[in-house]
Amino acid sequence: MNQWESRWEEGRIGFHLSEVNSYLTRFCDQFLNQNFESVFVPLCGKTLDLFWLSEKTKKVVGVELVRKAVESFFDENNINFTIQQVRKFKLFKNVKIEIFQGDFFDLTIQDIGQFFAIYDRASIVSMDFSSRQRYVDHLMSFLFVGGKILLITLDYEQYQMAGPPYSVPFDEIKKLFSKYGSVELLETCDVIDDRLRNKGLEAVLERVYIITKE
Repeated sequence: MNQWESRWEEGRIGFHLSEVNSYLTRFCDQFLNQNFESVFVPLCGKTLDLFWLSEKTKKVVGVELVRKAVESFFDENNINFTIQQVRKFKLFKNVKIEIFQGDFFDLTIQDIGQFFAIYDRASIVSMDFSSRQRYVDHLMSFLFVGGKILLITLDYEQYQMAGPPYSVPFDEIKKLFSKYGSVELLETCDVIDDRLRNKGLEAVLERVYIITKE
């Protein structure tokens, strides 16, 4: 059992929000400002953002490693689904929401196609430093030229907490994505609270970006 399966089995899923992400609702007009038909959500967990996005577009496609997270999403939201085998993946499928249960790095364009909109709230921050360039390169392969990523990151002193979620500072985001197109910082918010202070953190900045592929 890997660390993510362990977290789900033990209920250590503090990264899961019990409501739709406020940045998604606030910046949706900038993110979803073109005629698109689908949104891709990497490492989606059981986020309610999937359901919210399904009401804004024709189809939402997610990928998630942990089967329990996928089953929980459909069960907790009373959404009917079917399961079929697609190469290495179990595809949990509804009329408007499809989640590929398996390893993100095994996913290909042949499986899901490309998108004009990708939403990353808790995906890149789950990757350690050595994996992030590979992650970004693979992620960008699913984005059409002219497409956009709404990206939400955390920035803190990495030595103060082991992660995940990992710190991905502004300069690293620029380095990772700028070769593909433009990087626009929309907002920076200090989200430090008592829970994070108890982990040894002194400051935590949440940053919201729009990445546009050129």
